[in-house]
Amino acid sequence: MAATKITTKSKHDEYPDDIFKETRMPIGDHIEELRKRMFAAIKWLLFFLIIGFVLDGIGESMKKPNFGVGKPMLKVITEPVETQVRDFYNRRIEKLAIDKLTATSTATPEEIATIKEKLKKHGNNLSELTQHERSLLRLVPESMPITLPTRPLAKALGLNPDNVTQEEVSLDAQVIPGRITVLSVKGDALIENRQYLGTLSVQEGFVVYFKVSILCSFVLASPFILFQFWAFVGAGLYPHEKKHVYSLFGPSVFLFLAGIFLCQFFVLPGAVKALLAFNEWLDLDPEIRLREWLGLALILPLVFGISFQTPLVMFALNRIGMFTAADYLAKWRQAIMVLAVFAALITPTPDVVTMMYLFVPMFGLYLIGIAVCHYFPPEFEAMEAEAAEEVAV
Repeated sequence: MAATKITTKSKHDEYPDDIFKETRMPIGDHIEELRKRMFAAIKWLLFFLIIGFVLDGIGESMKKPNFGVGKPMLKVITEPVETQVRDFYNRRIEKLAIDKLTATSTATPEEIATIKEKLKKHGNNLSELTQHERSLLRLVPESMPITLPTRPLAKALGLNPDNVTQEEVSLDAQVIPGRITVLSVKGDALIENRQYLGTLSVQEGFVVYFKVSILCSFVLASPFILFQFWAFVGAGLYPHEKKHVYSLFGPSVFLFLAGIFLCQFFVLPGAVKALLAFNEWLDLDPEIRLREWLGLALILPLVFGISFQTPLVMFALNRIGMFTAADYLAKWRQAIMVLAVFAALITPTPDVVTMMYLFVPMFGLYLIGIAVCHYFPPEFEAMEAEAAEEVAV
């Protein structure tokens, strides 16, 4: 019996002319590469998380609130809303003081006595008074008991303090209640006594601190995490394409951090101020919860950092030949629609103010991406242009 020769067909024989067949990776290798890169990224995240806890503990023991990671960053994140709400109440109290506490009372003592008798009759319910009657009472002083040390008082009056036998004296001071309220609000703002972000549960502060610590760790580890991401992408590319991927790593980190800093120090304060303007217009008191604010203040910077990758995505699609600079420029109207829908969907709040704060920079980056694709065209486009010039010659 003649022996039959069995030949096995190699997986590379399907495309014998493929010059890149030695660089192909099966799906199992891709999954293993993804697992390795994700594990390395998580290790970097945990490393910076532990470092942050240690630095926060050292800063607390040294009584230096600005030393650390999570705790100082929590102050930075809450500072925009704290500042804007404090200014909101300060503007309101100044307006009330000017409008309602600068005029002189035209009421006679008989009218004041009649109004107070009416109040007493109705259980001190101000709703029983007319608007005119309430305005007459605004500048009427009320009696407030106070206790003063007698020796400084005697000295101020030009008397001999040694002749004073009583240490304290009780008096009834005449004060205007509205002015005390104005001074109290101003005092809270000046000494930063009042906190304008509140918690509604005992564990809320604990959860918020860990969320902030994780965010800080992610930002600090972002160069290493983005390197693992681009390394995973590069593993599935041909050797001549990997150099383009590695060249995108530096701009990717820069744009990510630029988006985060722009959002933290410009967008969030501006968005809070614009949104509080509606409260001021409607004459409403903002009661802001810490967890709800952190839901916006933590997610929005990451959204900006990721969205700022737009020019790099455009450049990558241009490099592989899917879109050219001319295509991007011709479809700018469609790009506006896509970016507007994307900004509306990805921002965690439904208001148009926050959406516009994201949409405008993204469209600017879209235009920058067009310029980058125009001045750095793919190699095959450059070769075609050179060939066309040679034919023309």
